[in-house]
Amino acid sequence: MSNVARLTVALLLASLLTVSDNQITYQINMGVQRTLGNFNPAAGDTIVVSGTFSTTDWTTTSVLSPAGGATNIYVGTFSNDVSSGGFEQHKFIINPHGNSSGAQLVWESGNNRFFQVASTNQTLPIVYFNDITNGSSTVVTQITFRVNLEAQAALGLFDPATDTVSVAGDAINNWDLATAPLTNSVLQPNLWRKTFSLTNSTGATVNYKFIIHHPGGENVWESDGVGPGGAQNRECVFTGTALMLPLADFNNAPPARPFIAGADMSHLAFFEDRGIAYRSNGQTGDAFTMLRERGLNCVRLRLFTSSAAQAQADPYNYTNNLAYTLPLAVRAKNAGLKFLLDFHYSDSWADPGKQTKPSAWTNFNFTQLTAQMRSYSSNVIASLIAAGAAPEYVQLGNEITPGILWNDGRVGGTNDTPTQWSQLAQLLTSSVQGIKDAASNQMPKLIIHIDRGADWSSTRWYFDNLEAQQVPFDYIGESYYSWWHGSPDALRDCLTNAAARYGRPVIVAETDFPWANSTNLYGFTATTNGQVDYVVALAQILKRVPEGKGLGIFWWGTEYQQLLGYNLGGFDKRSFFGLAGDVLPVADAFGQMTAPLKLSFGLEGNNLRLQWPLSAAGMTLRTTTDLSASAWLTVTNPVQTTGGVLSTALPLGPASSSYFRLQAN
Repeated sequence: MSNVARLTVALLLASLLTVSDNQITYQINMGVQRTLGNFNPAAGDTIVVSGTFSTTDWTTTSVLSPAGGATNIYVGTFSNDVSSGGFEQHKFIINPHGNSSGAQLVWESGNNRFFQVASTNQTLPIVYFNDITNGSSTVVTQITFRVNLEAQAALGLFDPATDTVSVAGDAINNWDLATAPLTNSVLQPNLWRKTFSLTNSTGATVNYKFIIHHPGGENVWESDGVGPGGAQNRECVFTGTALMLPLADFNNAPPARPFIAGADMSHLAFFEDRGIAYRSNGQTGDAFTMLRERGLNCVRLRLFTSSAAQAQADPYNYTNNLAYTLPLAVRAKNAGLKFLLDFHYSDSWADPGKQTKPSAWTNFNFTQLTAQMRSYSSNVIASLIAAGAAPEYVQLGNEITPGILWNDGRVGGTNDTPTQWSQLAQLLTSSVQGIKDAASNQMPKLIIHIDRGADWSSTRWYFDNLEAQQVPFDYIGESYYSWWHGSPDALRDCLTNAAARYGRPVIVAETDFPWANSTNLYGFTATTNGQVDYVVALAQILKRVPEGKGLGIFWWGTEYQQLLGYNLGGFDKRSFFGLAGDVLPVADAFGQMTAPLKLSFGLEGNNLRLQWPLSAAGMTLRTTTDLSASAWLTVTNPVQTTGGVLSTALPLGPASSSYFRLQAN
């Protein structure tokens, strides 16, 4: 035999020897599960091991038997076909009554167990089912699961009138698709939720998915990869305390949510009636049209409950009633803008310092007040719809951190009680019912607006309480004024945390920045250029909120101009219009937040200049010289901002071709 032949035979023999033919002994202690009532051998329950050791992976036929003299130890020895040096994976399974089908089998939760296979027989250490070693370490607590089917409904894949939704998971119902149904409400038919009592050990991972059930028995599970980092299942950590999970989008597919570049223009007609003009390049025109042409896409208008007599006596503080607001809303819609209606539920300004009940409602008891909220909200929406000015967005109150309609709906301080939170929830829900009565299936997006844009602690206190009351709403709105609320970094942290904890989109419902008459704040100068820099910073914060949940910014006092005889609180120097009424550069920058995504380039000597609009503020510029390459490199060159347009300069390199793209973070 030649040396080559001998070597070939030797390699073949070595290869054959690596295929393991050993026996693996599995051991598990089921005592804790018996104590918890999860395992009852007297009722026929058996314990099974399943994994990659068998010829057919993950079968459920390898049953363990009680060890001699040990009541709770179960042992089984099985042949292993994983190669020596390789890693075997397995889990233990409780089979109720010893004859249950796949849906009723109770698999261990969490990641698979594994070990490295040796060339000889192996006896694995004794483990505990789900690694729960002490029955006293397990607790029973309530977890609320929530899912949004809005995107599925828009695609025709879900009909809340005929379809239902459930949740299934290892610690919920052992992946039984029929035993954990969720419920919805007529006010938000695409949002499904349910609270379940779960038993587990503190720190354990709960795996789960949502399921759509169509008539006729068709079940649609969420796809694999919906979990964190692309994990197969959704996950949450069992904390041992009551837990409300963030609102999830089915299959992680969010509904279409256009970014909002909005302007509060509530006093526009008030200023116009007093001779104030609005100009673009020196030409007088319609302020709504000027803003739309620059890219703004929404107008916010507040609504008071004031009487005609109140508005006539003090127009600045009482004019924003329905008779005033309705024609202004029609103008905005005719200018091609969307419309946000800001209910104040008061005759005049409502804010954190005052939430005064309308004078005509002061003698109502609580039952009458909730009924009035419904009828008032319905009548307003019906009037706007009839005039062709249906709002796309509705704020349920203005900066309602301390509640609404004092003292019936007041919360916080001495009013931070379950009763007061319940009453606030009933009042808000009654308003939503009224909106639904008028809008039917064309419901606007509902916004809860508070004034804690840079205060995560207070935001969490507020929305934890509100979510517990199951108030129907869609977006979280925050006021953010840097001189009152704090740094942009604090705003970023607050919005990011809110989106993550509640799973709802977030907007800055009010903000502004001075172009004169102020000191510098957080590195922004009180100039027209400083206003632009401030907008760029806010756009970057909103557009970098994870999962695209930063959805918009509204500028407050956009229309303000100097007006003799009125105390405007300095907002005439924080608006979009200068001393002569000309629109300021901040309007162009603000509109860039909605500009179509486009990466353009030009040559500057030996440099390539790339630029893109502010709408891509949350994206990263990446490059490659090879389109077949899987990895694109991040461009780290400094980025400049000019009037809401971002750009960077790159030296021309030796590569014959370079490719660039903007990539979502």
